[in-house]
Parts: sequence; C-alpha cells; structure tokens
Amino acid sequence: MGRVGRALVALGLALAVAGAGCRSTPKAGAGGSWHVVRPGETLFRIAQQHGVEVSAIRRANRIDDEHALRVGERLWIPPRSAGAPARGGLAASHGPQTLEQREATSCGDAPREAQLDFEWPVLGQLSSDFDADRGSRQHDGIDIRAARGTPVHAAEAGKVVYAGDELGAYGRVIVVKHAGSWATVYAHNDRNLVGEGDFVEKGDVIARVGQSGNASAPHLHFEIRRANVPRNPRSCLP
Repeated sequence: MGRVGRALVALGLALAVAGAGCRSTPKAGAGGSWHVVRPGETLFRIAQQHGVEVSAIRRANRIDDEHALRVGERLWIPPRSAGAPARGGLAASHGPQTLEQREATSCGDAPREAQLDFEWPVLGQLSSDFDADRGSRQHDGIDIRAARGTPVHAAEAGKVVYAGDELGAYGRVIVVKHAGSWATVYAHNDRNLVGEGDFVEKGDVIARVGQSGNASAPHLHFEIRRANVPRNPRSCLP
C-alpha cells in the first residue's frame, strides 16, 4: 500500500502499543523498527514498504484483524531477517515522483530481454490508469472493469507466490512471479482458482473478477512489477 519515519522514542511508542489492546511490546534489542499507520494504509502496504511478510507483522503485534488498523497506531516491524521479503517481492510506491522516476516505470524492452510477452489479463474497460492520484498515494496498477465472474487470465507464465485474502483493501489477491524479477498482481477477485506454489501458463484462468476488499464495483486491479518497482502495465501490454 508510502514511506514513514522510523526513528521514534522507544519508551513512548512502547506505552502507545501497550495501550492498543491486542498489540504486544517487542523486547528491547530485538532489532526492527516502528511504523506509524497513515490514512489509507493497509497491512499489505506496510509489509511491502518494509520488505517483510504480512504474517511476520501480524505475529509481532498480535493482530487478529488487519482491517482494524487505526490511523496513528504504532506497529512494530520485525527485522527483515525475521521474515522473508514480502510475498511477490512487492513494494509500495507513494509520494511525488520525478520525471526520471516516471520514465523508469515504462517497461521498454526489459520484458523481451527476460523472454516475457505480457498479455491483457481480462476483457473489460479501463476504469483507472496507472499513477492516478489516490490522495495519499499513487495508483500502482490499472483497474479493468468487467462483470463479476469474468475469467482472469495469467498475463505470463510463472509461479503463484501468493493467493489469499489477508491483504486488507485488496480483497482476494493472486501474485505470480515471472522470470527476470518480474511479478504480476491480480486483486479484488471473486474467487481465486490457483494456490501458492502452483505454476501457471500464460492465458490460464487463475481467478474470477469480483468486488472483494475495498472495491465499489466489480473490476480487476492489475499490476506489473520489476525488482520491486511498479511499471505502467499499459507500456508492457500489446
């Protein structure tokens, strides 16, 4: 899901976390850092920012319901060594971007160099473009409006590294890892038809369009990422 400052007074934060009810205070010297929840952030976005698993943050803070995060709440982020990089190697992109950064989000010839040829994942109408202003953040993918139940196809061959509904506002999500540090994200699904560890071929039906998570109408939120950087899917697709 932005970047936040991590150097805060430990005692004050410990007291704030202790008062949060279901949260726990980490042991002194445990490493890691603190994160203050900002408007619009989800546990998935926070995990992306810090390069740790959602499950690692949930365990460290005894979070039973990721939907119950409160703005201003402090979360203890365990050190990266305590959890693998976020599933799919994803990272959020927030805040203003320079022209150079925006140009870097184009796919260019990189997919072909990795022998990848991305295809559109669903037949529908583009309803929100890449980098669209979402208030506190930029849109990391594109939204494609389609009827509930419309087949969602794998944009390229790869391995499913995440398939679940633990990512808050994204609802039911699938992340497919491809060659050359590339990954694709398929969110707000009505149903996921593949599981973690499955290998899929380009064009395989992996999900059905839905309205799960924070979605006002049935659509697919689709992202293409390389080395943790979101790319403009429209520059990667035919």
